[in-house]
Parts: sequence; structure tokens; C-alpha cells
Amino acid sequence: MNSLFTQSEILAYLEKRRQEGQDFPDFLPTLPQPLAEEVRHHLRNSTPRWAEMEHLLQTGTRLLCPLQNPDFPGYLEGTTLSDLLEISGPDLLLTESAPLGFTVGLLPPGETAPFPVNPPFTLGLLGLGDVGGTLLQGLRLLGRDTVKAIRIFDLDEKKRRRYYLEINEISDGTELPPIEDSDLSGLFSTDVLIFTVSAYIPPLDTALTDVRLVQLEKNREILLSYARMAEEAGFTGHYYIVSDPVDLLCMSLMKDGGIPSHRIRGFGLGVMEARARFIAKELNLFQADLRTYGPHGKGLIVVNSLTAYDEETSSLLTHRTERENFRVRETGFKPYIAPALSSGAISILKALSGQEHLSTWYNGRVFMGARSTWRDGFTRPEKVALPALRKPLEETEALLQWLSSPD
Repeated sequence: MNSLFTQSEILAYLEKRRQEGQDFPDFLPTLPQPLAEEVRHHLRNSTPRWAEMEHLLQTGTRLLCPLQNPDFPGYLEGTTLSDLLEISGPDLLLTESAPLGFTVGLLPPGETAPFPVNPPFTLGLLGLGDVGGTLLQGLRLLGRDTVKAIRIFDLDEKKRRRYYLEINEISDGTELPPIEDSDLSGLFSTDVLIFTVSAYIPPLDTALTDVRLVQLEKNREILLSYARMAEEAGFTGHYYIVSDPVDLLCMSLMKDGGIPSHRIRGFGLGVMEARARFIAKELNLFQADLRTYGPHGKGLIVVNSLTAYDEETSSLLTHRTERENFRVRETGFKPYIAPALSSGAISILKALSGQEHLSTWYNGRVFMGARSTWRDGFTRPEKVALPALRKPLEETEALLQWLSSPD
């Protein structure tokens, strides 16, 4: 049975249920006139597809719907009226819109079926610096149920050889994901390409307030160069960006590299939430429902608690978390272990195994960090009931748009 329906068909089905007495807002008068007319046409003609829709929903099958707006994030799992109406930005993370009562897989224009995504995955790791090498250890130790193999590449052949030998020699007596010393062609025939290359890391005594932004231009050039080679080689998998600044590199890969947004995911928020939780515990302020949103750096949002939100406490935790990397730098070491594991290995493996995780994905305007689930190729954002979150989300979004602008 075909599970592909138009936006107006699904809206007509919702209106039909509302007219039959289901508790749902009267949305028809708020629709743009052409869309409202399409919905009324389906209502007048009692479309026979409603029976198909009912059957699919009763069997728990996700409905599929082609997007009308090419700028809206494709392969997003819609659960509210605002999602179905393709309202981007903060609405994707808030529960203020009416729930549909079912899920709709929103497909990019021209697509008619889900993008197949099934474990185990073959991963490609590009870059074996401090972050890349530590991330590789995490993937080997934690990835047995999710990862088929990890192919590694670095311009330094001795470094590649070292990690091939040493990481394969990490063993608990069971089968762990094998490490393969790869050339670029092997790297580009994987399911997921993890980018950890960094051309420049600020010195320990830097006075910069956000050390990540100075890395943008050089890391951007390297990322786009490898992405061009990957696409020319026929790579059809996903790009996982770990290099700084994660969020801006993701945006550049989409805008300048021409990669569809659903193939791009950034991993920098995991360590920010880990730091926020650690700091909250140090200050005796910890709540289990603490949340973080936004970038790996300036613009971060820390919510002290979803159920006991306090603006002052959230602001304090945000400020402390944004500067936490300097506390590590004061010891004489560059902070890379926690980012490589919390943002990298742990979050990546959670994403690949279909668990809720922290990552950066396209919200129709910018690449915004938040909790989501990635399953069957669709991103399902965690939506929260916190109206006070809208303003900081809008401010962070505006900052990221400004930072992403070439002007």
C-alpha cells in the first residue's frame, strides 16, 4: 500500500477528524488561500485515500509526505501541525503546536521513499590528531553492536600505521570493530564519513573568547576539498562533522558544498551538555532534566531544568559552560579527550543505533544543536514544553545566521 500522501491530503484528513469531533484546532482559516482550497477540494470529494491512511495509521506505519518548501529540512519526522505546515526554526523543538497523533516522514522534493539506513555501519574517519585518535578508541571500545568496520585516513602515513596497529590491539577477548588502514577511495566507499581534521588549534595562552571561530576558514577549505573528492568518487553516505566550529562547518558544507542537509550532522554539543551537567553538580544545582541547545561555543543555551526552569540559574550555567574549556587549558593541556568521547564517539554511536542523542542538524534556517533521534533515515527532534526557550533559541539562531553570512 502506498504511504505517500500530499500535504493537503493529510490536512484534509485532520480537518475531517476535527469535524467528526476530535479535539483539534480549527486550522483551516489560518492556511494560505491556495492550500486551503486544496484541502476543501479533498473534503468535498471525500477522497478514497482516507481509508488507506486509516489502515496505515492503525498498523503503525509512518505516513510519507513530499515537502513543498525546498528549504525545509528533509527526512524530518513531523509530529505536530507546525511540522506538517513546514514551519522551521524554534517550532521544531517546542510543543506549542497541536500534536498530530501520528508521525509523518517529510521527504525532500522529488523523493518518494525513505533513505535506507540500517546498522551495522562501515565508518570512515578522516584525521588522526588528538581528537580523531581519541574518538577512534571510543568507537572501537563502544561500537561492537553498531559498527562493522572503521577505515582510517590521515596524510601522515606513520600516524595511520600507528593507529591501525595500536587500536586493533585493544581487545577484551571478544570481536570489536576492526580498524582498516585506508586510502581515500576506501574512505569514500563507507556509510558515514567522520571529519575530525583541524588545520589550526589556538595556543594554550590565547586571549580569544571563542577559540573555535578562528579555525573556520582553514577547516572549511579542507572540508570542502574532501567533500568534493568524496562526491566525485560516488560517496552517497552521511557526513559527520566533529571539527570546529562544528555548526558553521555544517552550514558551509550544505551551502558551499552542495550537500543535502539530511546527509550532514554535527557533533559538538555532547561535551557542552556533559560540561554543564558536571558544573551543575559542582554547584549543587544539578537537575536530571537539564538540557543544552545551540552551538559548540558562543551562543550555547543551557536550560537548568525543563520542569523547574530558572532563568538566572540557566544563565549562570550557560556562562560557566561556555568558558569551561579554559579551565582545562589552565592546567597546561588542550581539552580534547571529553570532546572526542562525549561529542564524538558516544554521541555518534547513539545516533547510529537510533537512540536519542545530542547533535547538530538543519532546522530550515541554521544547523542547530539539540536532542533528536535518527531512525530509518529520519530525524525526530525532542520537543519540550518550555515557552521561555523560544527567545534564546531565536537569539542563537540569529547569531548563527550572522556568523554563517559571507558578508
